[in-house]
Order: sequence, then structure tokens, then C-alpha cells
Amino acid sequence: MAMETTAIPSAPAAQVIGNAFVEQYYQIQHHSPELVYRFYLDSSVLSRPNSNGVMTSVTTMKNINDMICSLGYKNYKAEIKTADAQQSYKDGVIVLVTGCLTGKDNMRKQFTQTFFLAPQDKGYFVLNDVLRTIPSRSTTKN
Repeated sequence: MAMETTAIPSAPAAQVIGNAFVEQYYQIQHHSPELVYRFYLDSSVLSRPNSNGVMTSVTTMKNINDMICSLGYKNYKAEIKTADAQQSYKDGVIVLVTGCLTGKDNMRKQFTQTFFLAPQDKGYFVLNDVLRTIPSRSTTKN
């Protein structure tokens, strides 16, 4: 019984933080992608697959901003299916997001994105961010 009572208080807090972050992050990414870098610090690491599917990582707010702006997120609307959060190392929060990116051509790309939100004086910053799109199988239905 003791294990249950110690696990319950932290779970809702992490989920509340995760949900609030996800709502803000994807709204800004869609409407003002040039401001998304403000979620990060110079120590942050952002990873995205390049056109060949090879994961490329950058650090520093300038490089993160350059990569985010080069990806054309303004042309995509993110539809979030799930956002799960857990309390993590040194009061950080890990957030796992799944969803769909829909382009102006109505092509949908499924994606998964993981964030590690590290605490700072006021709130959190994104220390780690890994996004992976899931190749669509036109012949198979999910």
C-alpha cells in the first residue's frame, strides 16, 4: 500500500505540466515557429530526421531556431493524439507525444516526439527534444 500512496501525488503534477507544455508548444510551433526556440536553452539538444531519415542533432538556441525555421512547420497543423508525462530525473518531466502532421496538401504524417523538460527558476525548459515521423504505408491500413 505504501508504494501506491507515494506514486499518486507526483503523477498528476507531471501530467498537468506535460499537458500545459504540449498545448503551448504546438500552438506556437504552428502560428509562430520563429519563437519556438524560446522553449530551449543553449544546452538543449534537438533531433530531427533529415530527408534520408538519418537523425540529425543540434544544440544552442541559434542552431535550434535555424533547424525549426527550416522545417516549415507553419505549413503543417499538428493534431495531438496522446500526450503522456512522467516525473523524471531531478524534478524534470518527460513527455511523449503522438499525433499527425497535416500539410497544406492534406497529406498526413504520423509522428512521435519526446521532450525532457528540465526545471529552471521559472518553470521548465526543453533540454531534450526528439521527433520522428512514421513512414506511411499506403498499402496497409492501421
